[in-house]
Amino acid sequence: MKVSETALLESGFSYADLQKLKNNIANYGGSLDSATHDLANRFNASKWITIAAFIIFALTLMLASVDASITLAATLAIVLPFIWYLTPAKLAYKSWRYRRLTSNSEPGQ
Repeated sequence: MKVSETALLESGFSYADLQKLKNNIANYGGSLDSATHDLANRFNASKWITIAAFIIFALTLMLASVDASITLAATLAIVLPFIWYLTPAKLAYKSWRYRRLTSNSEPGQ
């Protein structure tokens, strides 16, 4: 699949978002296609880490002591923002949404 700047702009990316992608490509190599693919994968990974963390937290609330629940809540309050900061959440979400929309509109599906 070939990704174009026009397609990205039409799907919700801003010019600033495109510039960030271009800067990343200039620094590390690759293409718009590979950059959006990698960001979409990072979004999925962060999403599932967050879901798993909240499931574990819910189980801890039900089954463990109050002290363990408070400790886990504090840990998650510190760790999850770092995970989402390292992911570039806004670009990753837009890339994931773009990939989802384009994969649903491809012929033969």
